[in-house]
Amino acid sequence: MKRLYIALFLLIAVMAVCVCSHRYQHRQIDRMLSRLEQIEATARSGDNHAVQMAEAFAADYGKISNRISCYVPHGELRESRETAALLPSLLREDNRDELWVELARLRSQLKYIQQLDDPSLQNIL
Repeated sequence: MKRLYIALFLLIAVMAVCVCSHRYQHRQIDRMLSRLEQIEATARSGDNHAVQMAEAFAADYGKISNRISCYVPHGELRESRETAALLPSLLREDNRDELWVELARLRSQLKYIQQLDDPSLQNIL
């Protein structure tokens, strides 16, 4: 009977870690998406502060993606890291057309990463 209790305890512990990591990932990606919207709004208004915001975003996303890479495949994060690192230079060069494209691309990449680990029949099997 002790083995059954130990197995049940381990199952509950694993489920708790899974739920916590899933919530952490969603919370961090939501925070990054809202910061991305702020950067876009600031850039559209023509404020020069958008460059500093984009640099801080790229640095923070690098740290967060390092943590998220523990349970998301590295290949899925590579493109979003590159796009996040590209934003400050696009803002410095004042290349607005390409900036809007890259912002939309990064937004879609972040949403994809967010739903990548959602519990679904495809992910479970």
